[in-house]
Amino acid sequence: MAEASRLRALHNALAVRPGEPVPFDDLISTVWPEAPPANPRAALRNLVRRLRRAHEVVTEPLGYRLVVRPPGPSQLPADLPDFVGRGEELRRAHGSDAGVLAVTGPPGVGKTSFAVHLAHLLRAEFPDGQLHVNLRAFSPGDQVPPEQALARFLRALGAEHVPVDLDAQTIRFRELTRNRRVLLVIDNATRDQLRPLLPDSPTCRVIVTSRTDLPEHEQIRLGVFDEHEAHALLDNMRIAGGHRDRAELIRLCANLPLALRIAGANLADRYLPDYVSELRGDDRLGALQIEGDAAVNATFDLSYRAQPVVAQRLFRLLALVSGQDFSVEGATALLGEDATEPLGQLVEANLVQRSHNRHSLHDLLRIYAKHLGAEATARTRLFSYYLVNAEAAARTLNREFFRLDLPELPDDLPRHDLESESAAVAWLDAERANIVAAIQQAGPDPVAWLLTDMLRGHFHFQAHHVDWFAAARAGLRAAQQARQPIPQAVMHGSLGLAHWSTGNLADAGEEYGKALDILRVHRDERVMTSLLINSGIVNWELGRLRASAQLLGEALEMSPDNPAILFNLGGVHLDLGPLSASAAHVMRALKIAEEQDLLVGRILALNAVVEVHQLRGDYDLAEEYLARADELRAHAPPGLVRRIPGLDSHAVLAFVRGRTEEALDLALQSLEHAQEAHSTKDECDAYDTLGEIHRALGDIDKAMSAHNEALAISLKNGYLRGEVNALAGLAADHHAAGELSEALKVALRARERAREGEMRVRGVRTFVVLARVQRSIGDHAAADETARAGRELAAETECRFYDHFS
Repeated sequence: MAEASRLRALHNALAVRPGEPVPFDDLISTVWPEAPPANPRAALRNLVRRLRRAHEVVTEPLGYRLVVRPPGPSQLPADLPDFVGRGEELRRAHGSDAGVLAVTGPPGVGKTSFAVHLAHLLRAEFPDGQLHVNLRAFSPGDQVPPEQALARFLRALGAEHVPVDLDAQTIRFRELTRNRRVLLVIDNATRDQLRPLLPDSPTCRVIVTSRTDLPEHEQIRLGVFDEHEAHALLDNMRIAGGHRDRAELIRLCANLPLALRIAGANLADRYLPDYVSELRGDDRLGALQIEGDAAVNATFDLSYRAQPVVAQRLFRLLALVSGQDFSVEGATALLGEDATEPLGQLVEANLVQRSHNRHSLHDLLRIYAKHLGAEATARTRLFSYYLVNAEAAARTLNREFFRLDLPELPDDLPRHDLESESAAVAWLDAERANIVAAIQQAGPDPVAWLLTDMLRGHFHFQAHHVDWFAAARAGLRAAQQARQPIPQAVMHGSLGLAHWSTGNLADAGEEYGKALDILRVHRDERVMTSLLINSGIVNWELGRLRASAQLLGEALEMSPDNPAILFNLGGVHLDLGPLSASAAHVMRALKIAEEQDLLVGRILALNAVVEVHQLRGDYDLAEEYLARADELRAHAPPGLVRRIPGLDSHAVLAFVRGRTEEALDLALQSLEHAQEAHSTKDECDAYDTLGEIHRALGDIDKAMSAHNEALAISLKNGYLRGEVNALAGLAADHHAAGELSEALKVALRARERAREGEMRVRGVRTFVVLARVQRSIGDHAAADETARAGRELAAETECRFYDHFS
């Protein structure tokens, strides 16, 4: 069977059970039905690597899982049913094969309408999806940074992990769009905003709108309508009247499509000569200047004044919306009463645009509404609407998380039914961009840090790191401006968790240190408990074990039945010893998590129990608890639990049972999964296990390569446990290669780093290796002393995992 046929067979086999893992043996028998290759697992891995160029395939404990692509994202705004004109420009666009088509021109000429209409005409050619973003480069308020736009694109394309760094995002975006037919509409962009958002694939196409020229791309410049196009638009809108009056209307609207549409909507029940006379009046032409065009302002002004009083008030209030769109419920929050009818009136008057169930204002109309002025207090209602629903969603998704208390909020705010996990995630996804914008624009208002705190769990478990950093930094600024110490500590803690979540331990430790410094002066036990836990975790991973145990012990005194504290204390003793203390803590954490039905807590505790039994040499118990953890992970709701499947524990247990070839395959899968999940800690551990297995199989070069990779990752991320393990592994590799002087140097370094970081359990391994090297060198006295000290440490820590001393 040719390679292309095998790829098709593999894809088809995975697609039979979309979203579920397909066992390795089933895949092998499907791809090689007659005669599998000599090393079928390795051949399957190589084939999966090729398949990943076009599809996302995830490594699971017992097989591979094809990430089911949802139907290609369809994010295009609604097309105008009465689009007219631009025939020549559309012909040029259809005849172009440019990867990027720039639609440029002054405001109000219909750049967005043209781009969206063209995209709808082309959409059938792009079955893998149509993406849309309004970067708001020329709008009042904050622009959308490329990082946030790319994060949304990646999510829409089905990425399970979204990097924080812009360069990494760009790379991932180009990987996901490679060999896929995706159409992008990027609205209101500058050159700098646009550059990172461009796919690097000839199968994709970009339509971008901008008020500035983009000569590096093929451009279609739009101007105001000519007379024929303007009259055609009035015909489409059924505007009756004599030619002279219609021509006068077109002139007074400066031939601007946006102004003509608004005027046309206003004329539905009015006599054209009267309207033209009113539009021409001196009291209108001096009205609000927008973009320096009084004629356009006059059109807006007449349309606005023709609306009922409630609709007028709502229009003014919509200038307060922080994000680029809003829901009926958001408008209701602003208005203080049901906004359905007045919002519909504004849509009919073309003062508000509607796309599906979301609404927005054109840039010029937003500026106009802002000039009209609105009671700023209404924005407080909008922010309160976000807050009350964000808190409800957080309570559904992460009820075990500590959160700041909310102030008393109005009873008449729109409240969504967010009691199901799917509804909570859907609402947060729909409003997340608006909430982050609200946080950034709130100034010293408490809502800035309260909203950030409510979304912490969603940011963490859905990996919305770009939005998280933006929100937490704005929340911290707000708390500092308001001189509120407790919220400042909470925001430092949120930043610390964000850094920890992205593997940046040093910055995480710094943020937690700042938070705790504040809390030592301004005591708040609930906040203190939460931050002591997270600070303890960071210190643990940085190798500051006694400091970690002290922090977690302090937290346990404040909250003795907190499963998170118990779990992490167990983790510290997993390195510090004794292992019986670790077992006691994690088993108690597991019991509480089961009593409280905390899914995430149960999985984490089971993982820790597996590792404790593994290090104590109780391999039967380790396998029993690992099976329980695997079953929970397999049935966990997508997105709510980090799917780290325990492959490294599977590999280690197979290895100690003597199933070395099976262990090798599991270790390679573990490495794949860690890399797919961008989990540097798990990648480091997987490389270490892989190195041990390669050495046992006699492949010293591969063992050294794996341990060097583990060492590089651990040093880069400040992961001391990984550093100690990698150094011990490298020392054993050099010993096996007969390079005794190098082995001695590295083994001594491993023991030194274990002592410096109080890695007592891992230190047993360094004594094992060092004693063997010393004995091979012929320094039997030193070997005897090292072995004696190692036996004492093994007894103190209760670690029976590593080989016996000789």
